[in-house]
Amino acid sequence: MFRPVGRFLSYKLINLRFKPQAKYMYMKFRNEIKDLKRVVVKVGSNVITKKNGKMDNRKLRAIVEDICELTEAGVEVVLVSSGAVSIGKHFLKKHLPKKGRIDLQQSASSIGQPKLLNIYSRLFEENQHICSQILLTHDDFRNRKRFLHVKQTVDVLLKNKVVPILNENDSISYSEITVGDNDHLAAQAAQMTNADLLLVITSAKGLYDRDPNEEGAQLIGKVSYGDSIDHVDMSTKTNVGRGGMESKVYAVNKVTQMGISAIIASKDNDRIIIDPLVQDNGTLFEPRHNYDPEHRKSWLLSMKKHKCAIEVDRGAYEALLDGKSLFPKGIITTEGSFFKGDSIDICYAGEAFASGITEYDSTEIELIKRKHSDDIEDILGHKAKSEVVHTINLVVSEEVDHDKISETTGM
Repeated sequence: MFRPVGRFLSYKLINLRFKPQAKYMYMKFRNEIKDLKRVVVKVGSNVITKKNGKMDNRKLRAIVEDICELTEAGVEVVLVSSGAVSIGKHFLKKHLPKKGRIDLQQSASSIGQPKLLNIYSRLFEENQHICSQILLTHDDFRNRKRFLHVKQTVDVLLKNKVVPILNENDSISYSEITVGDNDHLAAQAAQMTNADLLLVITSAKGLYDRDPNEEGAQLIGKVSYGDSIDHVDMSTKTNVGRGGMESKVYAVNKVTQMGISAIIASKDNDRIIIDPLVQDNGTLFEPRHNYDPEHRKSWLLSMKKHKCAIEVDRGAYEALLDGKSLFPKGIITTEGSFFKGDSIDICYAGEAFASGITEYDSTEIELIKRKHSDDIEDILGHKAKSEVVHTINLVVSEEVDHDKISETTGM
């Protein structure tokens, strides 16, 4: 469908007439993100696929056109796109595994990924832009060296005005085919790339004060950092994707703690990507304004939950000192009552040597401690993550005398 250039004018774009090769060098964003330079955009399965599982080419084209316009305006864009599994399922007609089975997700993903990328690639080239694909597993975030390699790759692509398209590598990933994994992947991508904004596009207009299907439900336009939204019902899930609003808000909370703004907005906007950036549209989550990347340690220490800790064995202690993540296998016990998302102490031989954000409640950790990560789903009935504390959410204290700990334990 032809979309006339004239539609751009209503968005207060400044046309640099003296530089015709760049249509618009500047774009007037809403005040809260007026200095936007880098954004991670996450689009869900329900955004780019129809109810029958086929791709919605109109939505895909609109998304690509908006991203290209942002790129031309000097904004770097990383796209996290779901949809491969939903697309692939449409082509699986016989001998289907049971719904929810990992092999169904993997088979569907192996079909859907190339089809999805083929369309993205064609649409970007039609707009004189290039995209790339990076398929990730959470091993790429757990391992510090691999994490840095991915970060460097994305940085090189962005400097060359190439749009990286990130997705979970579902066709080989056993650990992350669970509810909302691409929401969390987008949050991790925003942290990894030091983005200014995480924009989550979904079927809802934003976060509501109650179930949006209920009479009188009101859209929450803005959530200030630190505001409690515990009263909000976020149990509703989308029809196509694996994640619901709760998953998205949890992912958003991860990035706002790191000084990154976030917006949850609707796929039904005329300009799917640009509308939420230039108008009061969707729900804006304000970041922690006094966050300093150099003070991540101070933030983790200040947010620690009192008298809550995980005690680890020697192997886990050494692994954490080496920059690895904490897995259930290395956990001996827990202390106190804490919940997913809390910052807690990590101890060895009774000495707190690190702080980190836990991906599981204390009651869940007690059930999975000393177990292999592959057993988590069988034990709990669900699996949020393979790791209990991810390496990017962990800080080892510089004040601890590690030599003394080694002497005490005979290491």
